[in-house]
Amino acid sequence: MTTAADPASLAVTSPATTHALVEICVDDLAGVLAAERAGADRVELCADLVEGGTTPSVGMIESVLAAVERVGVQVMVRARGGDFVYSDDEVRVMSADARAIAALARSSRVPVGIVFGALTADGRVDESALEAIRAAAGTVPVTFHKAFDDAADLFAAYETLAHHGVVRVLTSGGAATAHEGAEVLTALVARSSGRRMPAVLVGGSVRAHNVSALVARTGALEVHLRAQVASGRGHLVTDESLVRETVLAVAESPRASRPAVVAVDIGGTSAKGALVDTDGHVLRSARVATGGSGAETVTRIAGLLTDLIAGARESGRSVVGAGVVSPGLIDSATGTVRYASTLGWTDLPLAQLLSEAIGLPVAVDHDVRAAGAAELAYGAAAGSRNVVFAAIGTGVAAAISSDGRALEGAIAGAGELGHIPVVPGGELCACGQRGCLEVYFSGAGLARRYAAATGGGRGESPDAAGVIARVGVDPIAARVWSEGLDALAAGLTTLTLLVDPEVIVLGGGVAQAGEALLGPLRERVSAGLTWREAPRLETAALGTHAGRIGAAMLAFAAAGRSEVTRSWSVPVILTDPASAVADAHG
Repeated sequence: MTTAADPASLAVTSPATTHALVEICVDDLAGVLAAERAGADRVELCADLVEGGTTPSVGMIESVLAAVERVGVQVMVRARGGDFVYSDDEVRVMSADARAIAALARSSRVPVGIVFGALTADGRVDESALEAIRAAAGTVPVTFHKAFDDAADLFAAYETLAHHGVVRVLTSGGAATAHEGAEVLTALVARSSGRRMPAVLVGGSVRAHNVSALVARTGALEVHLRAQVASGRGHLVTDESLVRETVLAVAESPRASRPAVVAVDIGGTSAKGALVDTDGHVLRSARVATGGSGAETVTRIAGLLTDLIAGARESGRSVVGAGVVSPGLIDSATGTVRYASTLGWTDLPLAQLLSEAIGLPVAVDHDVRAAGAAELAYGAAAGSRNVVFAAIGTGVAAAISSDGRALEGAIAGAGELGHIPVVPGGELCACGQRGCLEVYFSGAGLARRYAAATGGGRGESPDAAGVIARVGVDPIAARVWSEGLDALAAGLTTLTLLVDPEVIVLGGGVAQAGEALLGPLRERVSAGLTWREAPRLETAALGTHAGRIGAAMLAFAAAGRSEVTRSWSVPVILTDPASAVADAHG
């Protein structure tokens, strides 16, 4: 039955404006701490600013990451002052620096990035050097510094950087100051709104007295400045008052508050919501039970969004969009739920209804596709482009990425791994088919088959985790587990031959069995692929957070701010929320 909420019954919330982020260039620990106290959003950490900035020491980086509490840290990788044309030896040294920074970033509680730039002698982006640094950086995002302004063709250089996955470009528009380059900056900022295009970090004589006008003229969402003055002791120091004046000037501009999004992960019995900032921090969370009808569930989710938006305003945040992930057949292009049996939805324009309710852009996608996108970006599949993410919980579903693009299929049904028939004429599935994979290997399937084999009544037989725990001592549990592994291996072998993934990531509750699952599964999949190598098999790195992270990624994309998610770091996005609002609607 088609169900929908009455849009008139949903409160409308007007979107607020957002301020530009402020990044301060510093070359010592005192400067970093001054910038953080003054309210800066990020620092660019260098050595030798009088030389234009070079790579800081490992000791400096370690000290900064240990000392900061909130501010993001972008670390310069530059072998020397002077021009930006580097020898192979210099690139080798800078690659080693990038690897060291990446190692430190893995345990950082704040976002960490690398700042780099290299050109060829004829003024093009040095793609070879850039790829060497990106490879060394791993999942740490890379910003291209003001070498960009020396490029022969700024727009061609920008497209090249987008192709190589650079997340941000520091530029004055090719002019001596950002004010003089404002026309070019405006054009670059407009291009940055496209999918996977680098953000534009505006720098070049940015000061408190001109930043508001500069932001208004160019549409810039990020600004960069150096706020140093003479110390009287022969060196320069960061002036905290100059930073604070600039931050206040930005805050008082028409872009009034710090941006955030709302991410909602809908399950069978409840929907979990989170307020997420531009660094991926969860600032606040809430949960509501799904309703007794499809229409009631829509109303409750709209209320959840409204409550989190109100909480954002209380903390000086401005929600710019929302991302909602749901089980079922989801047409992400239109935000329509084609069918979700557990929620009572058929052909429901969920994105439209929720957008009308809150007055903000809303993106809707499949929960497993969103979790797969998160694992691809930050988790066990990071750095790969051809990936299968299989969620094995009560049922089984998969997200398939081919050359970095998620596959949805003609009716938004791609990835129904649980309903691949792996046992011809086998046991009956709830879908009406026989021999489906999830009949044999899923949380429900393992528990049901064990109960059937032992004659256990309801409440007496173990769940899937209990079955797995008995494998070494209970022959029936061992048989049910082995037959389940056979079924899963058959499904993954078929999927491998169809889509040729580099890695298969297993998530969901059953995947928590770890090596008890991976070891025998690897053997079975390899045995089924006699003429080719098997893909890597990994367990998910993001756990139950993957759906929320994927929903937040959708939300920033809906708001035209997808570039901010490319600088997220795993320790930050997995941090528990600073505050929570529990059971907002029972």
